Amino acid sequence: MASRGFIELLRIADMARSRKSGRRGGQEFDWQGVVFEIGGQRLVAPMGQVAEVLSMPEYTSVPLVKPWMLGIANIRGRLLPLTDLSRFLQVPSRLAQMSQRKVMVIDHENVFSGLLVDQVIGIEQFTQDQYRPEAIEPNSPFAPYNHGKFFKDEQDWYVFMPSLLTQDLQYTDAAI
Repeated sequence: MASRGFIELLRIADMARSRKSGRRGGQEFDWQGVVFEIGGQRLVAPMGQVAEVLSMPEYTSVPLVKPWMLGIANIRGRLLPLTDLSRFLQVPSRLAQMSQRKVMVIDHENVFSGLLVDQVIGIEQFTQDQYRPEAIEPNSPFAPYNHGKFFKDEQDWYVFMPSLLTQDLQYTDAAI
C-alpha cells in the first residue's frame, strides 16, 4: 500500500474520533497538520508540506556524508534521501530501533527528502482563533523551523515547517 494510503488512514481515524467525541462532521477547520514526535517534543507540520508517511524503508548508505544523512531509499522509482532528524537537530531519539520510527516525506520545491522521526501520531485540525504567533523557546533546536503554535485542549501545538528546513544550508549540504 502506498504511503499516501497511510495519510488517508490517519484522516479516516480522525473522522472516527470526531464522530465518537461528538464533534460535528461538517465543522470547518482552517488548518490541518501531521502530528509527530521527536526526542520527546510533540510538533505539528502543515498537511501541505508532508507528502506522505512511510515505515522505515530499506536504504543504501552513501559515503562521505554527514552522520545524520542515513542514505538513499528507492520509493516507487524515486530516490529518497533519508535524514535522521534527531541526529541533525542533535536531539536524542526516544526509540533505539530505527525500524520502529517513521519517515515523513517532504516534497517542497526542488527538495525531495525523508525525515526520520520517532513517531507519527495522526492528523490534528485547528481553527484560526487557536493560532498564536508565539515561538518555541529560542534555545530549542526546533526554533529555526518553528512558525508559532496552536493552543488547543489546554496544550501547545508548536508548528514545525519543513519548508524552513529545506531552506537551511546546513540541511541541504549533507556532504562532508
